[in-house]
Amino acid sequence: MRESGEIIQEVLEAVSGCFEDDTERNVKELLACGEPGLALEVLCSQLVEFDIAISFNMKEQLAIAAEIMGMDIEELQDINIL
Repeated sequence: MRESGEIIQEVLEAVSGCFEDDTERNVKELLACGEPGLALEVLCSQLVEFDIAISFNMKEQLAIAAEIMGMDIEELQDINIL
């Protein structure tokens, strides 16, 4: 089974360049510091805030990462699908 941090990193790479602020850098720093839960929360909230649509598969992968960590992230439901 893949680690949650790996999943988050893959999704972040797929949406690279879509954010108009420091989201990408912040998520990478959180992952590097061993904070995948915070990284996932930031990534999901920023995808919603910037109205960035992702594939169904990517959204499903984020849900799996949350499940691995035992997290319930409300913003996941609000992320738009391509």
